[in-house]
Amino acid sequence: MRTPVDRSQLALLPVDELATSAAPERWHSDLVALGTHCRHGAWVVSGQRQVAAALACPAMSTAAAGDRDGPAADLLARMARFSDGPDHRRRRDLVTRLLPPVAEVARAAGARANDHLRRRTAAFDVMPMARLLPAEVLARALGFAPDAADRAAILTGQLCDALAPALAPRPVPASAADAVAAELSGLAADRFGRDGERIAAVISVLFQARDATAGLIGLTILTGTGTGGGRDGLAPGLRVEQVLRHDAPVQCTRRTAMADAAIGDVIVPAGAPVWIFVAAAERGSGMPATFGSGPHACPGAAHAAAIARPVVTVLEADGWRPAAGQRIEFEPRPNIRVPARVLVTRR
Repeated sequence: MRTPVDRSQLALLPVDELATSAAPERWHSDLVALGTHCRHGAWVVSGQRQVAAALACPAMSTAAAGDRDGPAADLLARMARFSDGPDHRRRRDLVTRLLPPVAEVARAAGARANDHLRRRTAAFDVMPMARLLPAEVLARALGFAPDAADRAAILTGQLCDALAPALAPRPVPASAADAVAAELSGLAADRFGRDGERIAAVISVLFQARDATAGLIGLTILTGTGTGGGRDGLAPGLRVEQVLRHDAPVQCTRRTAMADAAIGDVIVPAGAPVWIFVAAAERGSGMPATFGSGPHACPGAAHAAAIARPVVTVLEADGWRPAAGQRIEFEPRPNIRVPARVLVTRR
């Protein structure tokens, strides 16, 4: 899905179509100019100060919707990403302590990319690899045996496909999420014991890395020119940085206002759904805005870049480049840019 944005119509465009629109950076300044505003029953926040205020606001809840029960809903409810207050701080600390060293993850990502490419000789869609590899690498680094890590990566993908926000019928029905969550939790328990909080923390590392890092890999590959260099002749590592700042995988994040919340001069009312456009708050320096800020800033920001850089480097060193003339569409997602398919060919 690729929606061209007419700037004169930006205020009228459904907010859930913005993340997958063509060249989002070109309308970020116009979105900021609109200020914090309400459209179609939801509030939209953009701009550096407003985004920072919303992400730091204790009234803005990240909790997942409580309209389901069962193993999958319980698993999400135990993740730091979907927790608030003291529960969030405790769970985030656990995730931070579990995260493996960045240098180890980078080495493993390059090696795993070589594994995936070993028998490739003809043009292929690189996105299945991009979706699997981040969780494979992280699961191994967390201590899963190779076979268990590979299975955990597949299950993580199925869990994301069943539960992540989507604008179209899901490739994995939500009804399948409970069985997937139960099996994935069992794999984690075999390695980490039966502590439900620890199991949720381990799975959350894989869950949060899967889609965003796949998007980062795919978008960076698409910056390649096929002539031995990338955008403006930059090496893959620098192109990862450019993508994070100018074509960010995570465009926005969602919250619910649990009480009236002041965002600049605007009061967002209690109960309102809120879309915080982190990518529109990019400063051009420091941590890329796509990773967020405040209590819920992404704890694995360095890991995402450390996975994407060697994967793109290995692909290009092996001679793979984006196939010319292909039409790029995105997964129908309201908050994230993940290319649905990226055909690469050897040149």
